[in-house]
Amino acid sequence: MAREDHHESATAAEKLALIKSPLISSDSSIDGLPTRSPTAPDLSLFGNRYEDDCPQFQKHEDASLLELFYDLFFAANYTVFCETQGVNSHERFKAYVGYFSILWITWLTTSLYDVRFVTDSLFERAARGVHLGVMVGFAVVAPKFTPHDQNMKTMRTMSIILMVSRLCLAVEYGSILWHVRKYKKQVLPMMLQIGLNFALAMIYLGITFRFTDHNSNVFMSWYVLAGVEVILTFAIAYIFPVLSFQGTHLMKRIGLLTVIIVGDGIITISKSVVTIVESPDAWNAQTIGIVTAAATTIYAVFLIYFDWMKNPYLPKFRQQLWTLLHYPLHLALCLFIQGFTQLVIWTKIFDVFKHLNSSSVLLDNTSLMAKATTKMIVDELQKVVTKFFETYTPQYITTLNTADAALKNISTINDTFWPQVVKYSDTNLDKDFPDQNDYQTFVDAMIGLMSAMENALLETFKINLAKEVDDENKSKGIQQTDSGFESELNDKMWIRFQLIFNYTYIAAGISLILMVSLAVISRTKPWSKWAITRHILFTLLGLGTSLVALIRYSATRSADYQQSSWMLPTITIVWLVVLVLTHIRNPPPLFFKGSQSFWSRRKNNQQQTYDYVMPAEGQAVYKGAPSTQVRSSV
Repeated sequence: MAREDHHESATAAEKLALIKSPLISSDSSIDGLPTRSPTAPDLSLFGNRYEDDCPQFQKHEDASLLELFYDLFFAANYTVFCETQGVNSHERFKAYVGYFSILWITWLTTSLYDVRFVTDSLFERAARGVHLGVMVGFAVVAPKFTPHDQNMKTMRTMSIILMVSRLCLAVEYGSILWHVRKYKKQVLPMMLQIGLNFALAMIYLGITFRFTDHNSNVFMSWYVLAGVEVILTFAIAYIFPVLSFQGTHLMKRIGLLTVIIVGDGIITISKSVVTIVESPDAWNAQTIGIVTAAATTIYAVFLIYFDWMKNPYLPKFRQQLWTLLHYPLHLALCLFIQGFTQLVIWTKIFDVFKHLNSSSVLLDNTSLMAKATTKMIVDELQKVVTKFFETYTPQYITTLNTADAALKNISTINDTFWPQVVKYSDTNLDKDFPDQNDYQTFVDAMIGLMSAMENALLETFKINLAKEVDDENKSKGIQQTDSGFESELNDKMWIRFQLIFNYTYIAAGISLILMVSLAVISRTKPWSKWAITRHILFTLLGLGTSLVALIRYSATRSADYQQSSWMLPTITIVWLVVLVLTHIRNPPPLFFKGSQSFWSRRKNNQQQTYDYVMPAEGQAVYKGAPSTQVRSSV
């Protein structure tokens, strides 16, 4: 007892060292020389299987506080970029993928060092400060990261940030080289790793000066270098045991990042709910159902991932392949979750359109309209527009000007137009067609009026592209009238919705397919017919979900589906079906001959007995530790 108290007090009194060795203390002395515990067996008796020149590093079951704090900075950067650089055009989509790729691989290369060698010392804390500074730098460049319309300072800053990150890693690996300097055979792999990071840092430095006031394609080298860096890092780790990831918490660290990415979806959903609540007529049955479906989907994705990825240790090659596949998975999950939560807002917008009522007896009654004058029609439209704008207040003066101009144009139409247009709507005969000029004036005015009202509604729900359209027009030297601006703004907003719809469904399906691939890689149990069938079903569900995006080629069906109540619940149902099938242990007897139902299997398990055979006298009893390997649910 006294010895334990002494050990605890010694641990508490331990001071933070300037630099701390990651080597196992029993295997190395303070000066890095390999030592052998006096009670350890002489493994050299086993011949070539024993190698005294291979250092053993400390292994950790879970991430340290420094690692967790670094992960939070990753999440913060990702959130900042999503808020400042929404995926609303093909150019923005490319920028999103590029930024995420650089950020993710920077996080990965730092984490690959952490899971093998990180310690708690003044040196490591200082290095962690540099890496956190790199993450802050990512946040600084996020708002202006537009490779299609480059800002020279932003692009140069990004390149310098990448250089600093790799230089810091080179220094950290250099410290590990110092700790293992007595192990002569380990100098080469460490030098290769240091040289790789230093060479990358110098290349990033050289790229910095290639950015000028004009757009340059040199930024593509960032993506190429990032891919080369990851491949070479894993190759060196595969060849040299001293840099191996075996026995580390790498897979747990990747899983933790997945939790952060999925958890960010809950934050985004909460923001969408706040936006809906702040709008008029916020809650109805459909809105409650949609928000519930969104939260359920995020929760189902979380459960499915961790039900399938329960094995924290894999053989060398499978472990590395499993890690690399998380890049496309995380990218797909980010796009899926971001798009899915945006569709929550769009579903509410469609619901408002669906229940929109003019509340005008004159405009809703064709017989009264046939007897009306132009002044009466304009007055009724003015009342409708005024009431609508009181509920959904326009954010820009151009919206009000467009509505006023449309009403003014309608006021120029002859009084004889209204009975004639009512007659034409009944007969649909060419001879009853109203005056061509008046008809065109009416159509153009109504398009402008509806565009202004739609834009006011979309702006209320914080879907606003006015600044982007204005900046684009200024860069091209285009001068537009207020009505032309509102019309272009309205068109771009609906194009944005179509893009969000497409990439949400595609990313949802790809996410499921990639998760199936990861489950196959991490599976350690033998394959049964039911397991194979389930994975095929999961893959087909993912493929089918992605193919829903093809509905865009049928305008009528696309509009009907997107404005229905099933746009989001369809994705929710897919993930819930996958979750249910994951936990059906026994295949249905209808499809697999000889398979047992759940109840019959339970009965057999209760009747099963075990015979324990006592060892004979003088025979040793094996007291092995029980297996702690957790098997996947699939």
